[in-house]
Amino acid sequence: MFCTGGIATAQTRISGNVKDLSGESLPYTTVRLKDSHIGCTTDNNGNFSFSGPIEGQTLIISSIGYKDYSLKLSSKTKFPISVTLHPTTYDISEVEIKPEKERYRRDDNPALELAKELISKKETESPYQHSYVSKDRYEKFNVALDNFDEEKQQQLLFRRFDFLKEYIDTSLVSGKPILNISSRELVATDYYQNKPRKERQVIQGKNWVGADDFLPEEEIRAMVEATLVDIDIFNNKIIILRNEFVSPLADIAPSYYKFYIMDTLNIDNTPCIDLAFIPYNTKSFGFTGHLYVTTDSTHFIKWVQMSVPHDINFNFVEYMNIEQRFARDKQHPRLLIYESITTELKLYDFIDGLYAHREVYYSDYKFDNDVNTTPFERAEPVIEYANATSQSEEFWAQYRDSNITTKNNSIKDMLKRLRSIPVYYWTEKFVSFMFSGYVPIKEENTPFYYGPVNTTASYNGLEGLRLRVGGMTTSHFSPHLFTNFYVAYGTRDERLKYMANVEYSFKPKKEHANEFPIHSLRLKHENDIYQYGQQYLYTNKDNALLSLKRLPDNRIGYIKQTEFIYSNEFYNGFSYSATLRNRINESSSLLPLEKVLPDGTKVYDRQINQSEFEIKLRYAPNETFTQSKWNRRSMKPEHPVFTLSHSIAQKGILGSDYTIHHTEASYRQRLWVSMFGYFDVIAKGGKIWNQAPYPLMIIPNANLSYTIREESFELMTPMEFVLDSHATWDISYYMNGLIFNRTPLLKKLNFREVITFKGVWGSTMDCNIPNTNNSGNIYLYPENVIATRMSDPYMEIGFGIENIFKFGRIDYYRRLTYKDTPGVSTQGIRIAVHAQF
Repeated sequence: MFCTGGIATAQTRISGNVKDLSGESLPYTTVRLKDSHIGCTTDNNGNFSFSGPIEGQTLIISSIGYKDYSLKLSSKTKFPISVTLHPTTYDISEVEIKPEKERYRRDDNPALELAKELISKKETESPYQHSYVSKDRYEKFNVALDNFDEEKQQQLLFRRFDFLKEYIDTSLVSGKPILNISSRELVATDYYQNKPRKERQVIQGKNWVGADDFLPEEEIRAMVEATLVDIDIFNNKIIILRNEFVSPLADIAPSYYKFYIMDTLNIDNTPCIDLAFIPYNTKSFGFTGHLYVTTDSTHFIKWVQMSVPHDINFNFVEYMNIEQRFARDKQHPRLLIYESITTELKLYDFIDGLYAHREVYYSDYKFDNDVNTTPFERAEPVIEYANATSQSEEFWAQYRDSNITTKNNSIKDMLKRLRSIPVYYWTEKFVSFMFSGYVPIKEENTPFYYGPVNTTASYNGLEGLRLRVGGMTTSHFSPHLFTNFYVAYGTRDERLKYMANVEYSFKPKKEHANEFPIHSLRLKHENDIYQYGQQYLYTNKDNALLSLKRLPDNRIGYIKQTEFIYSNEFYNGFSYSATLRNRINESSSLLPLEKVLPDGTKVYDRQINQSEFEIKLRYAPNETFTQSKWNRRSMKPEHPVFTLSHSIAQKGILGSDYTIHHTEASYRQRLWVSMFGYFDVIAKGGKIWNQAPYPLMIIPNANLSYTIREESFELMTPMEFVLDSHATWDISYYMNGLIFNRTPLLKKLNFREVITFKGVWGSTMDCNIPNTNNSGNIYLYPENVIATRMSDPYMEIGFGIENIFKFGRIDYYRRLTYKDTPGVSTQGIRIAVHAQF
């Protein structure tokens, strides 16, 4: 439950519970002080709590289909109060509203006509019609442990930290005690340019205090930005916690929402219409809430309050409320001046969760010639002052009240006392290690990390037990020069492997080499195993969790590879890289390099030597990343990503054994279908234009593990197909409980449906098939590899259930083609564990 701030003097905690005549709790009921926007909406259990003045005030409680309840408040009023609302039936120009069986009509509905009017003029009233706009922002974000009462304080986990009771605060949601653990502040100016569309943010100050400050800042910041973001209710869609909601002011809102005129009331001495809205289907991703619209002819939206329906399948979110306030002047009919999101997050119902509250105050709007256009001359979307993280207390005092200062200081003091206790100190270190997989050699500003730890021991068919050690340097060793390496040893093949990478970044880095944007030169040398038909795109090939295989892992050779890479990324989403590469594919006991000469003689080669030059182009507009120490992942999958690459090798140049031209292209994007979920689409295509031996050809990616792996085939065997041209697709439809949410009994489990369809269609030229080529230039395929032009595409389909206990996913896969191939599985079960909202 979200509550707005009250007046600074004579504040009292106003709390209670709202039910109907049958004793059922009434969620999303509006509770406010008359003629003000001080108030809140009830939570899922009908509870409300907020701070405000009481002398001379009247408390108003209203809900669709019920008579309003009013109560005169005074110093003698005892809280919490219990309120029972009585049902009513009333007509508004043909619109009947009842609490039990409602008959909603669209024709001649003044509420719907008002909503359509607001939607029709949302573009013309936008302040961003100007050529340039700027506004200042002060943003604060607080995270706390919810329901930190005396009972919890006596639990074993907290008993040794008796002093925590000194730092207890009160939740604006439930009025229950909370323990603040993190506080963040931001002072910035936002800049907008209309044509061409550009956005910049200049950060003057950043302040971050909390129990999560031992985690890498860039990783946490990226996740926060992806979850609690600015919301524009005038957009057609609103993305919160990586889920897409339909805005109550979307173009399709009249057919998605029911609208009701509830009442006429004064908001800051301005008469307003209370326009309530609720989705036709309360299990769809929409909002329930109120638009408070002035009664004059301008129909100015003064205040917005809306909540996420409890019935939707929205993981970990116990409650969420959003508020926005607007102002206007003679020239600008709509200016956002305040925004807040308050949420309660829970892992499971029997575990108390987290309370999070974000507020943003906007001020000092400027337009056109009054706007400083200098930030648009910079390429980066976020420009940060050099002293942004070290601003003085005098700087922060300009923006925050004394409560914020006290809260930040109390968190600092609490953490200092906690970290002086060994059990907490080492627990914090362990969580940090589990989060990143790396171990720092130094307490703060470490120049070197050991890891990743999950690769220390693994197993494969060639090496047997594989042991590995490695690490990487950080910017605290050098902000421009970065290294990482590993050394591995196989107990079966008794052979040492290694990799060393040295990278020079032209731009200084805050922590790690792969921070966006990359502009670097890199030299990498690798001497290791090579698993044909198994690409590890999002994890390490020697991740210990992938050691358990569904089939023998026997398509393994060796590779020695040296690369010299120049990479350059730009803020507009375009990037390119140029690579000079020498690779030596070496035979192994599992994968010999055997060929037949024109006279029928069989010969065995030890290796294939190939030197090539590759250019790769990538375009990913509006892309942002989650950053980890060794990898990063796009945080805005709804935007497309395009890649195009071409490599050239000429026989005889730098020792190349073959002349090969190889072209690859790819596209990926998340496509939302609103209330029906979304599609993740990946499409790839490529061609080798010359004769090539199978180690240098296109081998579709097979997944031998029992875990679900993106961009791999779950039922294909390694090297089942060897191609010189291909078209590959991977389409997953995440239905977000579209069926299960509407099925009795099943809907209580909050399961979600997933349908996956993968396939590849390719061919192999005659010159690359050993059975039809007797030139002696190419190698025989290993046993059981199919030499085929693929008259039919390989296809497999998966039916899955995710969100099992909020973390689990299980898929059933079935082959649709090539089911009679010897030694293959036509069906199988795959699992995954991941958390998602």
